This record gives sequence, structure tokens and C-alpha cells, in this order.
Amino acid sequence: MSHWSIRWKWTLGNAAMLTLILCGFAGVMLVMVHRHLLRQADTALADELDELAEELRFSPTREQMLKRLDERFSVHSHYHFQITDDDGEVIFRSRFLTNILLPRPGRPSMLRGKEYSDISLPELGHFRLLTMAIRDPQSQPLLYQALSPRSALDREFRSHVWMVLTAGPLTLLVALAAGYFLAGRNLAPIGRITSTAEKISAERLDERLVIENPHDEMGRLAATLNKMFARLDRSIDEMRRFTADAAHELRSPIAVLRTETEVALRRPRSDAEYREVIAVIHAETCRLTELVDQLLTLSRHDAGLQSPLTEEVPIDALLSDVSERFQVPAQEKGVTLEIASIPAWYVLGDDVALSQLFFNLVDNAVKFTPAGGCIRLFGKSNGRTAQFVVEDTGCGIDSEHLPRLFERFYRVDPSRQQSSGGTGLGLSICKSIAETHGGSIVVESEIARGTRFLVTLPGAELSE
Repeated sequence: MSHWSIRWKWTLGNAAMLTLILCGFAGVMLVMVHRHLLRQADTALADELDELAEELRFSPTREQMLKRLDERFSVHSHYHFQITDDDGEVIFRSRFLTNILLPRPGRPSMLRGKEYSDISLPELGHFRLLTMAIRDPQSQPLLYQALSPRSALDREFRSHVWMVLTAGPLTLLVALAAGYFLAGRNLAPIGRITSTAEKISAERLDERLVIENPHDEMGRLAATLNKMFARLDRSIDEMRRFTADAAHELRSPIAVLRTETEVALRRPRSDAEYREVIAVIHAETCRLTELVDQLLTLSRHDAGLQSPLTEEVPIDALLSDVSERFQVPAQEKGVTLEIASIPAWYVLGDDVALSQLFFNLVDNAVKFTPAGGCIRLFGKSNGRTAQFVVEDTGCGIDSEHLPRLFERFYRVDPSRQQSSGGTGLGLSICKSIAETHGGSIVVESEIARGTRFLVTLPGAELSE
């Protein structure tokens, strides 16, 4: 049934389940009807036998008893009787039972209560037999037996069976049609979702599915698909902007390289002029190399190709190394770089990536902190995570730029960033590294008061 539609699968599945339920219900109903009919027949048979026994109480002698029985019970349209003594000798028998000996369950003196049974008489059919022991007026045990044909009972039971066999298939056909109709109505929203989803493409990801009832399964499915389309829309938009920004960033150094080489090749030049051209080409090549390396780093993080995070990295020692590397550049610029209290904290991760994270943050702080400013590195832990802070007293960043600061190629001041040699990818790499290690990075800044980057990383304290 793999090639069948869901509508038919639901319809046939419901029909199969309904068939099982109807079969079970019909079987139980027929058993109960049969028991009810049999109980009615047994009750009527017992009433007749009780009436026979009642007649015997008013007969003082056996002769009178036989006379009364012959007058009233010798011929009956539906019930037939037989009385035998303790030795099995027939005392009374309806004319219908002439030359027919009914089965005896035992001696009357040994029988207790009423016994019902089904018997078959040759050429006469099936009968219901009731046997009961009672004493005559002389206290002699007698075996009373009453017999009635089962034809009426069987005929009525067959009528119920045929009714079930007739109504059952009709009910299943109606249920099949109703199930097919209801399945179509229930699946109609999926059809609308499918038709709308087919219209949505990479160029039309702004379209959304109509949610008729947000609380049912179809509504939740449509809402989930809308969220997925929104994520795809954002991802494709970011990819397009990233591609455009990367092409723009790559075009600039390539254009400089091409221009410098073309100008140098127009006519012979002196050694000093060639050295100047080569210096420009070298600088642009270094910038291009840095840009390609950062693009490769981001691509590896996006693809999940970073190294396994199994190395125990001591963050306090790592920050100490980063601080030492920037002491000389900071002093040359007239900026104070100090490292305050850092918790003895280790993180399961990549030592090179974490070094790059804090290297980028301190590098930015040194670049954008004017002479006389100060850069501080400190941190604190709360048991499960530790927060490390890189703050400076630089020019600060306007609040309107903070939400987009970690976007790729985003620059607060493109001219200043370009002059400082940045690519606009450093903070994006920092965010990617922090999130890869299960942490986060946020920024706080005020104009003319400085900027603070807070890096939160999970881990544990180093044991002494």
C-alpha cells in the first residue's frame, strides 16, 4: 500500500478497524440473543412442567393422577410430556412420544433440581428437553420430562443472524464512504499547505502558509513550516549578504594589486619605485590572506568541521599569554594593558580557537583605545560557568550599532575599520567560537566611555 494516498490508507484502515469492531459486537450480540431465546424457551418449558406437577398434587391416587394427565396433557400442540418411575417404567407419555423413549439422566431418587438438554429425534428434528424429579402423592420418586421443538427458537435466531449479515456490509459501505469523505475534509488543509509550499522558492521565501486553527495538528504543522521558511529566508539572506560582502572585500585588494602592477608595468622604473610597488602588493596580499583565512575559519565553523572539543584549556593561562603578546603594542600606543583577577578555570575545547577569540577582542581594544586609555582583563565564576571581560576606555560604540556588531562584514565606521586593517569578520569569528564551546558573547558600550565584551564559557575550576 506504499503507493496509495494517505486518504485511502486512512479510509481503509478505519474500515478495517470498524470491521473488527462490528464483528466483535455482532458476535457478542448474537451470543446474548441466543442465550436470551434459550432462556425464554427454558422458562416456558419449566412453566409447563410446573403446571404438570401442580396437577399431581390434587390427585390422591395414581389412577386419578393418570386420568387427569390423560385428559389435560395427552395431546399438546407444542409441549410433550413423559413420566417414568424409579425403575424406568413409563407411567405416562404424550401421544406424540408414542414409541419414543426419552433419555434418562439417572434415577429420580438421585436427581436434584432441573436439568436442561438438547436432543435430536430421528426424522423429527431438534428438541429442548427438561428433566425434573418429583414425588407422587404416595411419596414415590418419579421422573418428569417435558419436551418442546427448537424450530421456532432456531428460526428466530437465524433471522437475527441474517439481519446482522445484511446490515453489516451495508454499515461498512456507509462507513467507507463517510470515512473517505471525512478523510478528505481532514486532509484538505494539508493540500492547501502543499500547494502553498510548492509556490515558495528561494526567491519567494517571504510568503507564509495560512494558519486556520493554530491549536490543532494542522495549525501547528503550518506554524512549524512558517518558522522553517523564516529561518531559511534569514539564512539565504545572510548567505547572499555574506557572499556580496565577501566579493566586495576581495575585490578591493585584488583591484589594488592589479592597479599597482599595471602602473608598474607601463614604463621602466627605479629600484625605489619598484620597492614601493612591491611593498603595496605585499600589504594587500597580507590583507587578502587574512581575509581568506577568516572566511575559511567561518566556513569551517558553519560546516561543523572544527576540531573535537576534548582538550582541557586553562583560560587563566591563555589570557595571561594573550596579555603578554599585546603589552608591547599597547605601550607603543600609550595604552595601559592590565590583567586583574582571573579564576582558575578550564574549558573543554580548542586552545587555538579560544586564543583567537580573546586575541581578536584585545586586538580591537588596542586599536580603538586612544593614548592614555586603559584596557582591563578580568573574570569571575559562578560554579557552572565563568565570565571573562575585556573592557577598554576607548571611544565607545553607539547603541544603534550594538545589535548588529557581530554580523559578518558589519562595520561601525567603514573608513576607520579599513584604515586599521580590519576585515569586519573578527567579532563574527569570536561569536562563532564562543557558541561552538557552548558559551556566549555580549557587548556593552557607551560613547566616550568605552566598550566591554563579556564572554561566558562553561567549564570547571582547576583543582590545585
